[in-house]
Amino acid sequence: MLLTREEMTLHRDAPRFAMATDRDAILRALSHLFYGEIGAVKIGQWVTKAPDLEGMLEIVKQTRDETRHTAIFRRLLQQYKAEPSQEVLRDMDDLHVAISRTWEEMLFESMVVGEGLALILIYFYHDVIADPAIRRGLQRVIRDEESHVEYGEKKIMEYLARKPELRDHLLAMQEQLIQHYSGVITGQTPADGLEEMIAEFPMAIIQMHVTRLQRMGMV
Repeated sequence: MLLTREEMTLHRDAPRFAMATDRDAILRALSHLFYGEIGAVKIGQWVTKAPDLEGMLEIVKQTRDETRHTAIFRRLLQQYKAEPSQEVLRDMDDLHVAISRTWEEMLFESMVVGEGLALILIYFYHDVIADPAIRRGLQRVIRDEESHVEYGEKKIMEYLARKPELRDHLLAMQEQLIQHYSGVITGQTPADGLEEMIAEFPMAIIQMHVTRLQRMGMV
């Protein structure tokens, strides 16, 4: 990836949330992750629109990865005798937006913007939650998500080299996406201490995203 793990780290101290003391907050976080991965599975619909075999195989791989991630988070919830939160599901409905019309737009929206931002939060959850089982599950998800972001970065840079005029279009698109994501997040009242921590970092997260675009040669 064009950003290192260190550059995408929001929390640098010892983990501070544990199931023994912060059960509700952690279960809510796992529900967010579960529904986020369900939304990501929808990338599978692009398999028939791939421009070549490489693209088709990548979409198959990513769909398989995201499906496996939903199973990881579902098992973690079940391990703690919990089900995905319906309240969180209502929140996630507002967050799941897709505006792509073309293959290039989908790669940028899903893998560069969407998964790039999601990976920052997954790193954060890994760094603040102390329970070993959850950390192991997140580590498995992280490896896959890093490969998705890296693929998106690589392919978009290849497309921009061939079609420089694509740059302005994608930048306008990402501005629309960032405004939507930011509006949804800032419009919600943090439900617990974990969400309060996340609410402290929107500008840092956006700066990480901008750094990625700079290294892609887009800004």
